[in-house]
Amino acid sequence: MIDKVDELIISALSQNSKQEVFEIWDFLKGFNYNLTEEEIESRISKLEEEGIIKGYTITVDVKKIPHRVIRVDLVTFRTSQALPKRLEGLKKYLNDAPFVLFSGRTRGGYDWITVKSFLSNEMADEENDIYRNLFGDIIQTYEVYDFVPQTEASIYALTYTEDEYKKFLKEWAPPFIGS
Repeated sequence: MIDKVDELIISALSQNSKQEVFEIWDFLKGFNYNLTEEEIESRISKLEEEGIIKGYTITVDVKKIPHRVIRVDLVTFRTSQALPKRLEGLKKYLNDAPFVLFSGRTRGGYDWITVKSFLSNEMADEENDIYRNLFGDIIQTYEVYDFVPQTEASIYALTYTEDEYKKFLKEWAPPFIGS
């Protein structure tokens, strides 16, 4: 089990996995946690050993690399006895695909949403045709939208803590907090 301090350490590392332990110590201090650098290092090691932290990655400034086409697929499925088995194939395809950012089952008007990144419109269109050919038998509706991000992609959005959420809201909406 991880506690609030572990959550904050994970959050800090998701913002910059190369930062020094002192920087994490300073970050924790901002949330009124006073651990030693050795305690922080020990916690990071434990999170790694337990497989909670599985690796470290990079953040890329997308403005400095070639433009990517971001496609969002919105799918509803046909009712079919074969659907559960075919969904296993769909999951494998989407897990193995190097261009899939996110994919998953949804609740609401669509059954499945996938976000994909391609090097060109031609590649995006080609994969779109292949996808519909492979899984058309289980697809009832298929909508595709090109997406133009206005903010940087951030893994940090998946790791922030309740404390960080509250701190952010206090900075941006002070009259509403605590009312």
